[in-house]
Amino acid sequence: MATAEVPSGPLLLAILAGQGRVSDGELVDVPETARCELGLWHGDEHAAFVWDWEHKPTDALWARWTPDGTMRFESLTHCEAEGGADGDACTLYRDHSRDHSWNVVDPEMESLRRRVLAENAGLLAWLTRKRE
Repeated sequence: MATAEVPSGPLLLAILAGQGRVSDGELVDVPETARCELGLWHGDEHAAFVWDWEHKPTDALWARWTPDGTMRFESLTHCEAEGGADGDACTLYRDHSRDHSWNVVDPEMESLRRRVLAENAGLLAWLTRKRE
C-alpha cells in the first residue's frame, strides 16, 4: 500500500482552517507518514485519515495524494455503511472507491500478523488450552 510523507506545515494550516485552533497536545497524534487506507488497485488517488474535527463529528480531515506524491488535504464526510464481521461502521470517507474498510487487507500488516502468530504458536496454544 502506498505511503507518503505528510507535510506538517500544510497539514497544520488545514487543521487551523477547519477548526480555528489547535493545542500542542493535540498535535502529538498528527502523523508524519500517511499510508493509503483504500487497499490495493483502487484506481484513483491514495487517501489516509489524518484528523478528527472537534466540531464536526460526521467529517474528518483526509490526506489525498497522487502517485507522484502531490498531497492535498480535504474535509470528507464519514462513510455511513455498516457491516463486516462485527457490524462496525466503515472507517473510510463517503463515496470511497472499492471495498469498505472491513474488507481492506494491508499486505504488510497481514504478513506481520502471520509472522507473529507463527512465532508465538506455542504460547497461543498454551493460553487457549482446555483447563480441567
